Amino acid sequence: MSVTLELTTPSAYSYLSLLSAATPIAALYYRTPWVIAVAVTGAAAMASLQIDQGRAYSAHFGVDFSANAVIAGAAVFFTVSSTRSSQQLERVQALAEAAQRALLRPLPRRVGSVAMAGFYRAADAEALVGGDLYGVRQSTWGTRMILGDVRGKGNGAVATVATALATFREAAAVQETLGDVAERIETALMLDSADAHDEELFVTAVLLEFPSDEPVVRLLNRGHPPVLLLDAEGVRPLDAPFALPLGLGPMLGTARQDEVTHRLTDGDLLVAYSDGITEARDTQDNFYPLTTRLGSHFAGRNGSRRSPARVAEFIEQDVGTWAETLKDDAVVLVLERTDRRTAS
Repeated sequence: MSVTLELTTPSAYSYLSLLSAATPIAALYYRTPWVIAVAVTGAAAMASLQIDQGRAYSAHFGVDFSANAVIAGAAVFFTVSSTRSSQQLERVQALAEAAQRALLRPLPRRVGSVAMAGFYRAADAEALVGGDLYGVRQSTWGTRMILGDVRGKGNGAVATVATALATFREAAAVQETLGDVAERIETALMLDSADAHDEELFVTAVLLEFPSDEPVVRLLNRGHPPVLLLDAEGVRPLDAPFALPLGLGPMLGTARQDEVTHRLTDGDLLVAYSDGITEARDTQDNFYPLTTRLGSHFAGRNGSRRSPARVAEFIEQDVGTWAETLKDDAVVLVLERTDRRTAS
């Protein structure tokens, strides 16, 4: 536009200063090489038009050209700085994502005799990991799992997630019972609590064990929402004795909480979840009715539609429809014991 006005208007008027806007505008949309190209082109166009009109040595031209050079230089500097900052941020984000993915590893479709599916959503849309956790480990005693919810949010919660998961992965492979695994996690949390001078550092968690040689599930619940059993009769919570969350166990003194055993039949599914699911609210502030929704879609005659993948997908889509946004971290695991024992 500046060039057109310069060529079509009387020589008494000059519009070349408008060329100065080209480089800052380019800096908003393009990378450094293109911004430099726009700056050089603008300077060349300004000089060519002034020479063509015989005003190359006028004071007015000197002011315009100098102003254009300063503005173009500032725009190029801005682009270079912005590109470097963006690249640094991308590297930091890549490292953070790698660390978070190492912490919460992708859920396999099968481990031992257990088929599984699920999903994880952090309340912070920019984060992959929040205050919820899950872990799966094959052991001599069967396939073991943990699903939990750390007290608090932010970096402190992620650090506690790391402690709980690292301890679970080690303890689940070598400890004979779920009670022993829970005690190891509790000890690790107590050490973290002492180091952080935080007496309220705890994790609500449910631990499960599927022996490879019998159709049962062993369950230990430490202050977490109950695991649901989904079968032909409907949806109901599995009974488990009360126990304080991991990290608060010493409040019970020497009392030890052992696991309970529930027999499973073909087609039974177990649904473990965090309270981020059941505390999701709709626009009328109603909590998400997980048990009711599962029963209406998968119990009774709809039993043929039951599978870990289908149930997990349904919950993820349904809770997303129920609540516009999740205000808390949320995790769901749907589990099925099968006769197929191929390790994943």
